[in-house]
Amino acid sequence: MMEKISGNNAAEYSIRDVANREDHAELINGNLIITARTSAAHNNAVLEIATALRQFIAANNGLCKVFTENVALYCNELSEDAKNLFLPDVMAVCDKEGIKDDGIHTAPLFVTEVASESTRKNDYGRKMLTYSEIGVKEYWVVDLQKKVVVRYLLENDYAPEVISYPLTEKITVHTYPSLEIRLAPIFEGIV
Repeated sequence: MMEKISGNNAAEYSIRDVANREDHAELINGNLIITARTSAAHNNAVLEIATALRQFIAANNGLCKVFTENVALYCNELSEDAKNLFLPDVMAVCDKEGIKDDGIHTAPLFVTEVASESTRKNDYGRKMLTYSEIGVKEYWVVDLQKKVVVRYLLENDYAPEVISYPLTEKITVHTYPSLEIRLAPIFEGIV
């Protein structure tokens, strides 16, 4: 469930106001978006992807850090559009200088958003455009209802690549070419 506060009220919210909230609040294109708690399937998808990334990075002595859900990404500092502060579901960040206590102040290498009925429009729309603009090299939208992963790559001008489950059993993470993430643990049991 998502609550959107926009119009004249949006002008009342600054990045600082949104960043200091205790609920799951984002500023998307100047609109305050508050998302209710996530489903078990959403949480499972986030954990599967984040765990695969963390284990791969650790096994390869990588320097990137993996963050999930309630860590702020200060998109406003990375683009000309000062109206965006996101809470990506999963992100891999390699620039240690951009990792601060209050969140991430640099472009992640990799981002995943797990779409739901209430977030789908932003995940495929405004967030995709912003991630492209700030230089995220790989962005996934994991759509649990449609059982697809839509992958956007910076090197391909963010042209969408649709990967369907069960037609595809695993997906290679482009930014980590020797990492494959199995899709069955993400999509099985989803009705």
